[in-house]
Amino acid sequence: MKEETAMIPLKVRAIRPFPFAQLSEKSRSSIDSDGNWLITLSDLLSLLLVCFVVFFVMTKNAGRPVTVEKATSVRAPAPDSEAQKAASVNEAIMDEMNAKIKKHDLGDDVSVRAVDREIIITMKEKVTFRPGEAETLEDSKPILDNIARVIQQHDTFQIEIEGHTDNVPIKTQLYPSNWELSVARATSVLKYFISDHGISPSRLSIKGNADQKPVAENDTQENRARNRRVEIRLKAKEA
Repeated sequence: MKEETAMIPLKVRAIRPFPFAQLSEKSRSSIDSDGNWLITLSDLLSLLLVCFVVFFVMTKNAGRPVTVEKATSVRAPAPDSEAQKAASVNEAIMDEMNAKIKKHDLGDDVSVRAVDREIIITMKEKVTFRPGEAETLEDSKPILDNIARVIQQHDTFQIEIEGHTDNVPIKTQLYPSNWELSVARATSVLKYFISDHGISPSRLSIKGNADQKPVAENDTQENRARNRRVEIRLKAKEA
C-alpha cells in the first residue's frame, strides 16, 4: 500500500503542467486574433475616411460650372514673318513712289530703291537745287510732297536726309566749302517736311557728306551731276 500511495503524487505532478500549456496556447491564439481584428478595423476606418473626403469634395463642387483653363502662351512673331511684312510694306511704298515719278516724268532724276530695312529716294541736283544753292526748286515739291505723305502714313519710319556734292570746290560767303553746301541742302529738305507737312522734328535727322560718298567717279560732267544729289532714307525702327 505504501508503494501505491507513493506513486500517485508522481502521476499528478506529471500531468499538472499539461492544462497550463493549453491555456498558454489559447491565450497566445486569442491575442493574435485580437490583433488581426484591430488591423482590419483600421483599414476599414481608413477607407471610410477616404470615401468621406471624396464625398465632401464632390458635394462642395456640385452645381458649379466645370471650367477648363486653356494654357495660352504669347510667342514673338517669327523673324521670317516680320521680314516678309517689312518687305511687303517697302514694295508697296516703292510702287507708289515709282508711279509718282513716272507721272511727273522724273525717271532720269529721281529713283527709289530698298536696301535691307531702308527705302532710299535719290533726287539729283537738277530737280532739287540750282548749282551752288540750297533752296528747293518747285519741280522737286511734288516728289517731296509724296514722300511726306508716306512718312505720315508710316509712323515707324525714322527719316535721314543726306546732302552730297561733287568734288569741285565751292567757296562763297554762304558756303565756304562743299561741307556747308551739303548740310544746307539737307536742312532745306528737312525744313520743308516740317513747315509744309507738320512732320515731327524728332523723326528727322540730316547729314552733310560733301564729296565723300560719290556714286560715280568725278571724272566727267555727267558723273559729277550724278554725285550732286539728296538722299532721303526711310529707316524702319528695329523691333
